[in-house]
Amino acid sequence: MLSPFVAYITLGIAKMDFNSTFTVFTYFGVFLILIYGNKSNPIKFPKYLLFYLLFILYVYHSAFYQLDKEFKIAYLYKNLLIGSFNLLFIIENLSINKKYYEFLFKLNKKVLIIAVLVIIIQQAYNVNFFIREDMVDENASVSSNVERLHSIYSWVGSIANGLGFVPVFLLVVEDLNKRKQSKKVLFWILLGIVYSLLTKSRWIMVNTLMVFIVILITHEDKFKEFLKYLVVIPFILLLSYFALNSIGVNAEGIIMDRVLEKGKKNINQKSAGTRLLAIQVFNKLYWKNAIFGKGNIKYGMGGTGRQDYALKKALAGKSSQLHVGYLSLFYMYGAVGGSLFLIFLFFFLKKIYQNSKKTSHWAPFLGLLGFAVANLTLVAFSIFELGLIFAVIADKYFIEKKNFNLMLKYNGENI
Repeated sequence: MLSPFVAYITLGIAKMDFNSTFTVFTYFGVFLILIYGNKSNPIKFPKYLLFYLLFILYVYHSAFYQLDKEFKIAYLYKNLLIGSFNLLFIIENLSINKKYYEFLFKLNKKVLIIAVLVIIIQQAYNVNFFIREDMVDENASVSSNVERLHSIYSWVGSIANGLGFVPVFLLVVEDLNKRKQSKKVLFWILLGIVYSLLTKSRWIMVNTLMVFIVILITHEDKFKEFLKYLVVIPFILLLSYFALNSIGVNAEGIIMDRVLEKGKKNINQKSAGTRLLAIQVFNKLYWKNAIFGKGNIKYGMGGTGRQDYALKKALAGKSSQLHVGYLSLFYMYGAVGGSLFLIFLFFFLKKIYQNSKKTSHWAPFLGLLGFAVANLTLVAFSIFELGLIFAVIADKYFIEKKNFNLMLKYNGENI
């Protein structure tokens, strides 16, 4: 949960990549579970984990067989898919007690507040504040209206500013909403909207708006709650606007230049243009390697850092990659690898959804659903993000708590 700050130390001072270092420790966790698993405490290996493992094995097959890359031991801990699998396996086989969960929850709330404060500083005062060294722009001071900001998360990944923040944010708001603390709910929604706007990433803004689904779904009188927030939402947006302007942030400029892209007349210059281009290029190139895919030539293990010639030529400098995650998935790994990942995602979300129905805690499901939604506009196949991992931990805690209460009730009735 403290990964942005730990990564600042490991990467910024010790020059050790946090994600790779942490992945090494996940192997120890997996090893301990395998050692101590027994008949009274059998090892759990659900269907979704099986398909995720098969997908990961296919990714390795693609890199070292199809692309003929040289295998290195480092690829066993530098691949975030491995870290994701190990963490899911560990959480699946751990029992999350109340004291531990509440400690993590309180810690996460503090981390979110720090994240909001840091991104405000980056936008209004110093764009390079608490930014990873290779992302520092020495020619810039105050952030522009279109430059994406990463808050505290640049140290742990390029998309961690969304997948690290939003799932935890949804959990916090749901908890306050269930406690009927309306004023605190409005305060946190305000923080979430301010944060998402300052990231300048539309997919984060969309995922943040899921907070209103969280609120509506937990109320019995959903229509009354809907009417309430029909009035409240414009008020929150207006309050966010004036709050940002009061500290020197040009909120209107961000909305016009980044969100609406008013300065770009041609659709090919807009973000929507790169998605349309992705569809056109995919339809043109995919069928040449439809079954097994072309491989992750640019970003994969042993990647060249350059796009394959056919894709580079088709993109014609208008985009760095296929900016639709699912198209990129099938282009790189074909029908075989793509299907394995989608089956994993289906069973994974199905499990979390069924748990949410039982527990009436919907934030874990919506937080993880945001990962699936995000892949409509970006490329991310790893859940090695603190927000996603905490959503899985929360789901495990809620379902164990529910099952324990049902067991007590059942035993009480029998007595």
